Amino acid sequence: MTEVLDEFYRMVPEDNVQFYKDMAQKAIHLGYKPKRDKTKHLALSFASSKYKVTILRFVCEKNQPSFRLKFFATKNYSAVFDESIKHTLEEYNFKYVGCYGCEKCPDVLEGYDVVYEDGRKYFRCGFELIEVSKIDNEIEKEVEEMLETQTKYYENKIMKEKESK
Repeated sequence: MTEVLDEFYRMVPEDNVQFYKDMAQKAIHLGYKPKRDKTKHLALSFASSKYKVTILRFVCEKNQPSFRLKFFATKNYSAVFDESIKHTLEEYNFKYVGCYGCEKCPDVLEGYDVVYEDGRKYFRCGFELIEVSKIDNEIEKEVEEMLETQTKYYENKIMKEKESK
């Protein structure tokens, strides 16, 4: 899999390569394995068979690298992530908001509560990854903490499911 990661890194601007390498290493350390997606463009998903989720995705479309992240377990985050969620909602003209009714979170809805300055409130399903609009070293520590928090959330969820059986 290192050859696919290396292929992706070659498409990333030099000043962001270390950011992507650090995120990949963090996800791998937490038990997520990178796998190339079957898409026209280069995309790698970091998924866990233990948690049955994808937490991180690297995408390079039209020679533009980006990353998508699942971080709904983190309740307080910087404006970069708030704006990324809002951008995701707006990109699809608020079409994909609310609970989809998939029953993957029967007890408590897993997702993002978004509040706009004018008071509008939306919910975005946490099953979806959020494209992060800003890629730089300033947010690296926050992303690493989000990966850890999300993984702890899944670990606790598994423990609760085992206890209830």
